[in-house]
Amino acid sequence: MQNDFFHINLRRARERAGLSQAELADEIGVGRTTIVSLESGRTRLFNKTVSLIAKRLGVSDEALLCGREVEELLREEPSRIEREQAIRDEYEQRLDTLREKLEAEQRLNKVLQGNVDSLTQSNQYLLSQLRKEQ
Repeated sequence: MQNDFFHINLRRARERAGLSQAELADEIGVGRTTIVSLESGRTRLFNKTVSLIAKRLGVSDEALLCGREVEELLREEPSRIEREQAIRDEYEQRLDTLREKLEAEQRLNKVLQGNVDSLTQSNQYLLSQLRKEQ
């Protein structure tokens, strides 16, 4: 199984192991250009090569391919689902709060518009009365 992160995981694991590309290549019996190509993502792997590299770097095949151990990923799945649900719930609560605030603002705007209309009518009446007196 090849994934888009293998080349990143390989480089990180090699660097953590303190090996150069040439040293890793020599130890697993491939050319340095193979390691360069793998780390750049230009070359696909054969399972045999994955296992050799993983063994030399002291990580599992899964950790090299996926970035983490399969057991760790499986253990995290329920908590990931719970976090996603918590985020959804929080989003819904915020959305409800914003809807309530919007409705309150709309009610306030109606009241204020009524006040403006009333004042406008009062001003028009007063202006008409002033014009009559002149």
